[in-house]
Amino acid sequence: MTEPEISIIVANWNGAAYLREGLGSLLASGRACGRPFELIVVDDASEDGSVELIGREFPEVRLLINEVNQRFARTCNRGAREARGRIAVMVNNDLAVPPEFIERLTAPFYEGPQRPPVFAVGAKTVEWDDTATPNHLCMFPAWRRGGIGKDWCDPPERHDRTYVQGGAAAYDRSRFLQLGGFDHLFSPGYWEDYDLSYRAIKAGWRSIYEPAAVARHRGKSSMRKILGADPLEQLIERNRLWFVWLNLDAPVLWLRHLAALPWIYGRDLVQGRGMNGLKGFIKAAAGIGKALRERRRRAAGGPLKALSDREILFGKTKGARGN
Repeated sequence: MTEPEISIIVANWNGAAYLREGLGSLLASGRACGRPFELIVVDDASEDGSVELIGREFPEVRLLINEVNQRFARTCNRGAREARGRIAVMVNNDLAVPPEFIERLTAPFYEGPQRPPVFAVGAKTVEWDDTATPNHLCMFPAWRRGGIGKDWCDPPERHDRTYVQGGAAAYDRSRFLQLGGFDHLFSPGYWEDYDLSYRAIKAGWRSIYEPAAVARHRGKSSMRKILGADPLEQLIERNRLWFVWLNLDAPVLWLRHLAALPWIYGRDLVQGRGMNGLKGFIKAAAGIGKALRERRRRAAGGPLKALSDREILFGKTKGARGN
């Protein structure tokens, strides 16, 4: 049996409503790419019949089952560890792709030796029911809300970028594992993919946005259903702050970050944006010990840093708007 070059990995939790269309489209796209591939579903202790559906309708899928719910990061990381391909295509369970998707997304890995080496290629995703409306484009870091935030652009052609959306991306599997995969500190989700992308660019690796690889995506629907709108916004702010506290190295930028926090949350209140930002900060502060321990662990064993915060945030690696 030919060993796969590409491992398509789907993290699934209670996604039975989407799996029939999503897995069918991924199998068709894998076959169309013309390279040996495997399709892995890591089921995260679903309770909606997902496992039975996969076993009944998709016998060619390699099914891994978490007996206890592990959340997104650990589930994806298990898939990457147990995959056999050198390229790991991470796909959310609420994604559907056209036949050309896998070939276009993985093409940069087959274009010969590159310097810097390619770490990841991210796709363009559009709304499930309105394909004219994008929900994820070319994302890159920018100084926002007194820390490392995100900005975006919409280039018509392939473009280097820093942030890669973890639910619609292809990774060099060995480098993904070298960095430890997605950090489960961010559980139940959000910012773990940007965190991994930022660490990769600091290590001197290249991430690419490929707008020709387009997928339909339902976005935050499952997490909003579980948590509710306000708790979801608080979670996103908590994780954004932890991302800053894990990654920011420049002392001057640290001072700017700390000085900006009272002004940011005060402005939210004055401008009628509510308390979600402040509540997210309180949740982040309550877990600062965990974030600092993870920061120390990374410092002890992480890769050498090829780029500084200033180069990434304000230099030529920033993205289209930073050139």
